[in-house]
Amino acid sequence: MKKSTLAMLCLLMILSAVFCLAGCKSREQRLSEESTYEDAHMKSMGKKVINCIKTGDKEGLKKLFSKSAQKDIEDLDGKIDELLEVFKGKSIVSVKSESAGSSRTNDYGKKSIIIYGDYTPKLSTKGKCTIFISFCDKNDENPDDKGVFQMELRMFSKEETPKDFSGGAYQDDHGIFIYTLQNYPKK
Repeated sequence: MKKSTLAMLCLLMILSAVFCLAGCKSREQRLSEESTYEDAHMKSMGKKVINCIKTGDKEGLKKLFSKSAQKDIEDLDGKIDELLEVFKGKSIVSVKSESAGSSRTNDYGKKSIIIYGDYTPKLSTKGKCTIFISFCDKNDENPDDKGVFQMELRMFSKEETPKDFSGGAYQDDHGIFIYTLQNYPKK
């Protein structure tokens, strides 16, 4: 009787260890799939934004912003004009992109996904700049939040970033923020 109880206990321990290991693998697979999803959507959104900037498509750029951001951002048309004006006389030769990651309000089976990414366009004027794009890709509770809600343009490369640069806009601020070496926020 004791041997059969001990054998059952050992079998239960082995089975629970197998299920735990299988659970970890599925979690890793899930995270990998989510990362692939986020990277693909960030690259797609980045291409759309860069294309609108290259072609000077003000309306196309405005449509990329979420409906709620379009309402929240004061003078969105003026800020888009300002953004496009910065690139006048400069053409974007190439773009290096990096997905900066994502943030979720709920874990698996999320209600919303916010994706952050940054791009380093090489300009025809031998300069570089950095564009940070933040957008909500999925929001089950508020579909008006789906789309870009923040763009931060730094008219200097990461290598040229001043030591006293405080980082610009906050992560969840709605708007278009443009910084040059002359007007950047200092610590």
